[in-house]
Parts: sequence; structure tokens; C-alpha cells
Amino acid sequence: MRLNIRLDGYIVNCDQDHDEFLAAFTEWLESNGWGYAGMSLPVTEEVDIEVEIEKMLTNDHYKKWGTFSLPDDDEDEEEGE
Repeated sequence: MRLNIRLDGYIVNCDQDHDEFLAAFTEWLESNGWGYAGMSLPVTEEVDIEVEIEKMLTNDHYKKWGTFSLPDDDEDEEEGE
């Protein structure tokens, strides 16, 4: 059975620029025989990603239907100590 999945969010802590990310994302999709119909935009300095993610976390639609996988920044700090 084939399923469709809708993505609506942000890629966080990415160490690649937009074009590099898209190339890697496309390669990963194609390696699994999947496709993507949608758009992507680079996030600029003007966008406060923390505020945008907080909006998603408190939005009733995302609470009901969304899944969140956010990096745990505390773990990275503990490992570096």
C-alpha cells in the first residue's frame, strides 16, 4: 500500500546551505523511490525560528496531527563539557 505524508515545518541545525540540503534531500527521496511535491524556502536571519517552532507547538492543528522531533540542545552542551 502506498501512503502520502505531508511535511510542514522547518529543518533545524542543518549544516548545509539551501541548495546543498535540497540536493541531499532529493537524493535521499529518490534512493527510497519517493518523490516530493511542495516548496522549500531558505530561512533568513529575519525569521525567528524559535518563535515559529513555538507557534507550531502551541497550534491545536499540530497538537492533534503533528509529530515533533526537536534536537535536545542540552545533550550537546553536556557532551562538550
